[in-house]
Amino acid sequence: MMPALSDITAWIESRKKEIISDLFGLVRIPSVSDPGSPVKPFGPACRDTLEQMYIFASRDGYASRDYAHTVGQVCFSENPGAPSVGVWCHLDVVPAPDPEHWVFPPFQGTLVEDRYLIGRGVQDNKMPAAAVLHVMNCLKQLGWKPKKSWSLYLGTSEENGMDDVRWFARHYPCPDLSLVPDTGFPVCVAQRGCQILRYSSPLPLPEGETLSFRCGTNVSVTPREVAACFSSGLALKASGHGYHVFKADDDNAVLHMLDKLAVACPSSAHALRSLARLLSSEEAMGIAFRDEGSGPLKARPTQIDWEHGNLTADVYGVLPVSCDPDKTLEKAQAAAREHGIECRRVSVRPPCFFRRDHPLVRVLTEVYRGVTGDPAEPFIMTGGNYAALLPNALGFGPGMPGREFPAHIFPQGHGDYHQCDESEDWEHIVKFMQVYAMAVLKLDSLDDRAFFGPEA
Repeated sequence: MMPALSDITAWIESRKKEIISDLFGLVRIPSVSDPGSPVKPFGPACRDTLEQMYIFASRDGYASRDYAHTVGQVCFSENPGAPSVGVWCHLDVVPAPDPEHWVFPPFQGTLVEDRYLIGRGVQDNKMPAAAVLHVMNCLKQLGWKPKKSWSLYLGTSEENGMDDVRWFARHYPCPDLSLVPDTGFPVCVAQRGCQILRYSSPLPLPEGETLSFRCGTNVSVTPREVAACFSSGLALKASGHGYHVFKADDDNAVLHMLDKLAVACPSSAHALRSLARLLSSEEAMGIAFRDEGSGPLKARPTQIDWEHGNLTADVYGVLPVSCDPDKTLEKAQAAAREHGIECRRVSVRPPCFFRRDHPLVRVLTEVYRGVTGDPAEPFIMTGGNYAALLPNALGFGPGMPGREFPAHIFPQGHGDYHQCDESEDWEHIVKFMQVYAMAVLKLDSLDDRAFFGPEA
């Protein structure tokens, strides 16, 4: 007999103190992924957060597996021969380099008005990790007997390039189905890809002269300002609009800087202006592309540098779901050669796509709508998460309408993920757990053909 939603809700509310305590136990560990740390692979704090989850799992009667301190697994049920389902969360967080701008301590865990949980990672992505653990506790204590194999997977470097899951997928079998609660509800069926192309053009300077730049640090965002400093003392500044590339306009600080450099370096003016023209649009770069489902390819220069007599500009591109990154690279290189400019690829994350009419998409969408009453449709996202790197993976929550950041608690620009005073709402946690509990019950009851049969 399946537990009823009312029983699930009552169980969650009765365990509010314990759920919040576990979440704050994770928040108190400043688990910023640090690949350069002598404690491999991503620093001692990421190891500590994994260990904390293993402690919680052991307390609740579950076995854990550690994969080289890179990915952790909490095993809720193992039924040989049955499909396996994994829920993938990440325990690493973005840095909090500006604690003086926080109203509340970033790595403490603060509960305000018995509703708002505040601390770095409390929303992205430690809440789903703690909540899924308690969802499984809830279902089992209400008498549910799983038919399929269920696990919680815990990554430690999602915010720093996802090398954790890349490594895992190369070395270990992945679940038959993966759910990734690091996006919105109801279901993220596709993710646009991304790649960084580096354009290089000679920029010789007088002997002894050097050139350095100050630019934005987020490669996916166009910088608001670029500053150039010659060792001779000449300084240049260029301004533009700072947007994520997918939303960026043509007011680009890197392109404006190339124009200023062309004036400051007249002997290289032609090459610099050629580079600026090449990078001015997707059409000029030879990579214009669009599809009906996910829109146009968007590419803008976001970084600029100079080293050993060469000027480089990095172009971040957002790729539609049907775009072939390799063909895009070939076209970009061909267009660059016409200007005497070198182009190479720095990194790539190919697009991924899950059929909108897949039975699993339909089931998860119906579960979400049934619990929340929200008629939202499956969607395509621009950002990337683990679902882009795992086979048979779907983004599933936790984002949904209704999250608020009251002005008497949160200054403007505070409260959301990656912001100062990152927060989570207890009412939102309850709704997330309700949806996941009902989704687990529904997926576990499905005939295996929904995972493997011809209709899938």
